[in-house]
Amino acid sequence: MGGVTAGDTRVTGSSRLTLILLCAAQFMLVVDVVVVNVALPTIRADLAIPDGRLPLVAVGYTLTFGSLLIVFGRIGDLFGRRRLFLIGLGAFTLASLAAGLAQTEWQILAARAGQGVGAAMVSPTALALLTTAFGEGDRRNRALGYWGAVGSGGAIAGQLLGGVVTDLFDWRWIFLINVPIGVVALAVARRRLHESRAEDRPVLDVRGAVALTVALAAATLSLTHYAEGGHAVQATWLLGVAIAAFGVLVAVERSHRAPLVDRRLFRVGGVARANALLAIDAGTLGASLFFTTLYMQVVLGHSPLAVGAAFAPITFLILLISPRAGALTTRHGPRPLIATGFALLAAGMLLLARVPTDGTYWRDVLPPLLLLAVGSGLSYAPIFVAGTGGVPDRDQGLASGFLNSAQELGAAVGVAVLGAIATAATSGDGVAALTTGYRAGLLTAAAVTAVSSSLVIGLPRQGANADDH
Repeated sequence: MGGVTAGDTRVTGSSRLTLILLCAAQFMLVVDVVVVNVALPTIRADLAIPDGRLPLVAVGYTLTFGSLLIVFGRIGDLFGRRRLFLIGLGAFTLASLAAGLAQTEWQILAARAGQGVGAAMVSPTALALLTTAFGEGDRRNRALGYWGAVGSGGAIAGQLLGGVVTDLFDWRWIFLINVPIGVVALAVARRRLHESRAEDRPVLDVRGAVALTVALAAATLSLTHYAEGGHAVQATWLLGVAIAAFGVLVAVERSHRAPLVDRRLFRVGGVARANALLAIDAGTLGASLFFTTLYMQVVLGHSPLAVGAAFAPITFLILLISPRAGALTTRHGPRPLIATGFALLAAGMLLLARVPTDGTYWRDVLPPLLLLAVGSGLSYAPIFVAGTGGVPDRDQGLASGFLNSAQELGAAVGVAVLGAIATAATSGDGVAALTTGYRAGLLTAAAVTAVSSSLVIGLPRQGANADDH
């Protein structure tokens, strides 16, 4: 199909089918972040992977995914979002097939890294295709409601899907299931999506792209080592590499005529605050669900499959609420919805911090999880509305890359930092000591969430009277 300028937001066929396609692709990518966790013991046994390298099966995906989001978001702006979306979806599908057929350690590690590269191409371009296909106003807000639903709901659904597929079938199917979905999505995308790119097409800032990728990759690995414990030296060295690479990035961007990280983007509307809010939301919520999973498995003694099933109600609730939150953003703007969502998140974390060692799912775990679901469902869509609102179409891929990167890096920081706080507060080996540690992490998460809600004050009052373009 011929290229169109960024201002041309046409799509062939119905807008609804375009939205379903883009959201389905994002759901598949988000699920793959967590779906492998439950299957790791089985993968280790089948492929004879040493314990020390087993986390690489999970990290290989999140590392390449998180560190390349911004770069590929910008590449999509410059050279075609549809083109990069198709390439990335094809790469992700082929890598999923390779992971499902892997017979050795190096094969599955390479396949997971390939999945991450493909996902990093798809995610920011999918969001940019969505925001340029649905002009600012009610239609975009509603579309971002569905996007927020698959983003937050998909991460939780991955817990359930991983347990069900591994328990009832075989671990290979958590990867192979992506193949038919990817093939169908590719066929639909080729027919339904028109090309979209920046009209002026400035040159790509290659040095900035390399520096940013190294910085994000080193930071992600450092946080992963800190979260795992026992790797303090490696984590510190990697943190030093990340800081040095960020320094190089700053120097390069000051002298480049078309910098990759254009600081002017963060002066548009609520872009900067939306990225900060999304990172905090992902970090505190991700850590809270991490603590809840450990509590149910270690303290209450539930199986991985039972824990996955325990998250089903909140997945359903997020999928129900988030689209409605997108519509409400048009009427009230993002501020009240984000503030209410963060208040409910903090309340849910406070309730989770009170769980006893002899607790039950129905009495002690489900009620606060429902608060987390409502809070997450209310806040995600308006954050994405604020993070893309006012951004020119030519920069939507870059803005989308920053939002997705904030979500991924925020989750990593949250689990690492709050996990370290929980570990420091744990004295002893019994379930009472573990519960005390979880409580410390959850109380900190609640405090950070409550305090950070003040960031909504600086958001523009967009959405209240927005009309479709």
